[in-house]
Amino acid sequence: MTTVPSASQWGSPTANRRAFLIHGLDSSSHTFHRVASTLATKGYLVIAPNLLGHALRKPGVDFKVQTLADDLLPYLQAAEYDIVVGHSMGALVVLSLLKYLPKTKPTSVVLIDPSLEIAAEQMAHWRVKLSDHSKTNLTAEDYMALNPLWTREDAIWRVLGTQIGRSTNSDDHIDGNVPWSFSHLIADKPAAAALTVLIEDLRFNGALKLEIVAKLKDIRAVIVPNASHWIQYEFPEVIVEEALRNIEE
Repeated sequence: MTTVPSASQWGSPTANRRAFLIHGLDSSSHTFHRVASTLATKGYLVIAPNLLGHALRKPGVDFKVQTLADDLLPYLQAAEYDIVVGHSMGALVVLSLLKYLPKTKPTSVVLIDPSLEIAAEQMAHWRVKLSDHSKTNLTAEDYMALNPLWTREDAIWRVLGTQIGRSTNSDDHIDGNVPWSFSHLIADKPAAAALTVLIEDLRFNGALKLEIVAKLKDIRAVIVPNASHWIQYEFPEVIVEEALRNIEE
């Protein structure tokens, strides 16, 4: 019997269809609470694991994205999934798992606002920004004020994901993945898999991400108007729609 790391679960264990959702940096499995609940009502068993170093889990041997992916490999060995979704750094974990997806089974892969490539000068700014944010200890009320499209439940799960993670997670994972370059992993996508990238509104940081994604082949890029980096809170229905589009067309 394959042993798998801890995870949140929605839907019936006897469901014929499965979805696998991977959260991002300084977050937890419940970041997908709205996406997962919707998929469960559509007949999916939804599994959302917690990454190493998050949700009270100890870190791995290092902080490389591939190490995070290898830790989740038992899930793919135990079952096949119709839908695989990753947010932010979780999307990079999904890319690192592409080579393990079934070669012939259609799989809908959705990446939520990933930063596939970050130059060194951008990396220094990003590191400071994330490090400062993790030390600010924002409350649910703070998050709701900053993000009008979030529900209170969204804000609570965001606070929890930050507080039950490691305070140095952002620094460790940024420093552990230099250079920050993951576009090449798309080449590992099986022919039977369909890959969609959702990108935040271009008024925010979406333009830089779109510029990189636009250069890649065999990818559906979707800009989500009015969305920030947290599309799963603001427009969960878009994630569900795009995930189902690839396997129900």
